[in-house]
Amino acid sequence: MRGKNILQKKILANLAPIKKMSVSDWADTFRMLPSTSSEPGRFKTDRTPYMRDIMDAFTDDNIHRVVAMTSSQVGKSEALNNVIARYIHLDPCTILMVQPSQELAEKYSKTRIVPMILDTKVLTPLFNPRNQTILEKFFTGGQLLMTGSNSPANLASQPVRIVLCDEVDRFQADLPREGDPVKLATARTTTFWNYKIGLFSTPTVKGASRIEMEYLTGTQEEWQYKCPNCGEFHKLDFRNFVAVDGVHKFRCADCGIDFSENEIKSSEQKYVAQNPDALAKGIRSFWVNAFSSAWLSWEQIFQEWEEAKGNPALEKVVYNTRFAESYEYVESVADENEYLQNREIYPAELPPQVLILTAAVDVQGHRLEYEIVGWARDFVSYGIWRGIISGSPNNFETWKELDKILDREYFFNNGRKLKVARTFIDSGYSTRNVYEYCSANFHKGRFAIKGKGSPGLPLIYQYSYPKGYGITLTILGVNDGKQEIFSRLNLKNRKMFFPRDDKFFTRRGYDEIYFKQLFSEKRILKRSSGIAYFTFAPIKKDIRNESLDLAVYNLACVKSMIIDWDKLENDLLEEITPSAPPKKIQRKKILSTQSEIF
Repeated sequence: MRGKNILQKKILANLAPIKKMSVSDWADTFRMLPSTSSEPGRFKTDRTPYMRDIMDAFTDDNIHRVVAMTSSQVGKSEALNNVIARYIHLDPCTILMVQPSQELAEKYSKTRIVPMILDTKVLTPLFNPRNQTILEKFFTGGQLLMTGSNSPANLASQPVRIVLCDEVDRFQADLPREGDPVKLATARTTTFWNYKIGLFSTPTVKGASRIEMEYLTGTQEEWQYKCPNCGEFHKLDFRNFVAVDGVHKFRCADCGIDFSENEIKSSEQKYVAQNPDALAKGIRSFWVNAFSSAWLSWEQIFQEWEEAKGNPALEKVVYNTRFAESYEYVESVADENEYLQNREIYPAELPPQVLILTAAVDVQGHRLEYEIVGWARDFVSYGIWRGIISGSPNNFETWKELDKILDREYFFNNGRKLKVARTFIDSGYSTRNVYEYCSANFHKGRFAIKGKGSPGLPLIYQYSYPKGYGITLTILGVNDGKQEIFSRLNLKNRKMFFPRDDKFFTRRGYDEIYFKQLFSEKRILKRSSGIAYFTFAPIKKDIRNESLDLAVYNLACVKSMIIDWDKLENDLLEEITPSAPPKKIQRKKILSTQSEIF
């Protein structure tokens, strides 16, 4: 019976005026998924039924703004592609797709748009292959433009009828001298009476999630399931799941009966609007999470949740990408005094848990500040040395002193030893000297970095290639890094440990000033162009923050590597000829602790 209804629907869709065909009907009729897809072949909306209403809102004359706050792996990208393809085929116009960055826009074009054009036969002849670029696709009657939220010139140029913004929570919150990238992009539709704006994203942080704020302005339609027992509809909230004999089931909040994944997914399901009055404003907003995904089982989701619980950084990922909820950080109750009092005595330079070393260097006008950090499994960190090299970065000797720190071996109690595997060096000051040093020491794993304070940027944001130096410059999203550092400092889930000086290892640098700098900033909520976002600011005027910066750089450094923890552990367990660790580090006067500088 169901197959007959689908067939009838396709026949009626083909008989209807072609320009009135909905996105879902068009996709079921014409769309082909490429061989690179997980499920190549003809597209079937019934595979992701929660996407039907989202797609079809784009062909509703009364709707101008469509918002979708979703988890990952629910078919969001293909829904966006279907919207683009349907308009290219049946109602050609100028379409703008905005990704978080220019690099992601290029990747999306190559891996999503081009395969769709080549494999969907009604689209292929509409494109002249001699008149295309990666970010501009010209077709009969229209044009598809792709750009990043970090490219203001591309966001504010020619008029467009359809604007699709993907992963808006990862957009830059405010472009320098330009304003909000979403507003810049959507303003380009003002000359069209039949314009469409689509905003799609997984959410991020509570209070600063753009997609959550946009969702609340719309109909707030939740994908809900009918209880097989009492008939009430409910969304699949992770808080309403229970483990029964090791298997997770959904418990109906009305009748209290538990149901398996198959029982719930086989029941009637639909969107239920929490704010239907928004229809009058032409805004429909939708919410669906990974418990409805065709590609993830409930047990997979809860396994991820069990592994994440207690670790704020991992909890946030599951909240955002599986539960489709914004995450509310609980700030660390620790302060510098608690950490100062809870420093540890290591049995040697390196505690036994350490498997790899990284280093970070902050460049100032008259000194280099550095920190060596040891890393154990699960990215638990152990401070090893924190110090300062006095001297201008313009002087060759200053960098030679840095070599002595980065080139030497660091010892365990049993004579095993490690050298620094990779170093991140801030290039914000004395850029040319940093580039030249990194170029000369590329073979030693020394890389230039630059911090970017814009909200919404991931810790490892992007790479660039300064001309004439033959190096890679890594751009860091420092706000994301600082948030993760403070999460790691939370005493309930402590991930950072620091040494106390002893008679063998003195002046390690983890003194009162170090911890004052580590806790020198706090997270604050700001607004720009009406958009809320989180950033970090000093807790008081004129306080220095080098220790916090170095912690972020070291975290980024280790996260930039592909690490085989088992191999590192096995390498250290191999038989070696023991050599005695140094009893005491002899330092030249050029090296000083922070106390001597400030």
